[in-house]
Amino acid sequence: MKSLKIILATLAISAATAMAPASAATVNVTKQGSNAFVDATGQNGWWQSVSYTLNGTSRSATAGMFRLTATDASGKVQDFLAFCLEPLEWLTLPKDHTVGSSLSAPILDRLGALVSNAFSLVTNSSSAAAFQMAAWEIANESGASLNLGNGGFKMTNASATSQSLAQGWLNSIASGSWTSSGRLTILTAPGTQDLLTNIAPVPVPAAGVMLLGGLAGLGALRRRRKAA
Repeated sequence: MKSLKIILATLAISAATAMAPASAATVNVTKQGSNAFVDATGQNGWWQSVSYTLNGTSRSATAGMFRLTATDASGKVQDFLAFCLEPLEWLTLPKDHTVGSSLSAPILDRLGALVSNAFSLVTNSSSAAAFQMAAWEIANESGASLNLGNGGFKMTNASATSQSLAQGWLNSIASGSWTSSGRLTILTAPGTQDLLTNIAPVPVPAAGVMLLGGLAGLGALRRRRKAA
């Protein structure tokens, strides 16, 4: 009988997984204030003006940290901090973003290492610009080397302090001394910026809660079996 209960619990987990919605969670992203780089009071704008090229296309833009708000389908609202991943795309808001990314596993692993180790080091305009440059390099460099001075993505004008800081972080990732702890959320949308953050702006989907509940139930059954 105990074996039958365990089998039924396993089937329940499989059913919960099968019932998971095919589409990923979606949130509507807006600015916290009138400017995406400042908070709702117009303060704490952490950004710098930079220039770069991506595969031969030149661009001058703002490198820094976005202060944004996400609203999910149930109306839950959460402010969050983010950086962009597409150097040639402008940020157009409000916009619905999907939680997830089509970037390759190696790129996601490197972005995860950047978020896990450097996100907490962003404390001013210089470090915010450095983080943004490093994220651009990881997400857009076609070669294996993470070098802001050459390659498919290349900085052509930036603060020497910020660029040096960004390159140091990239070197730590390339050497393997910085690794990912899995704290990574990417929000994607056509016609606007894909966003990188370490804060999940939406709760765990209902299907995920069901799956966790099934796993917990299976564990409890196994513990009772051992006790018996």
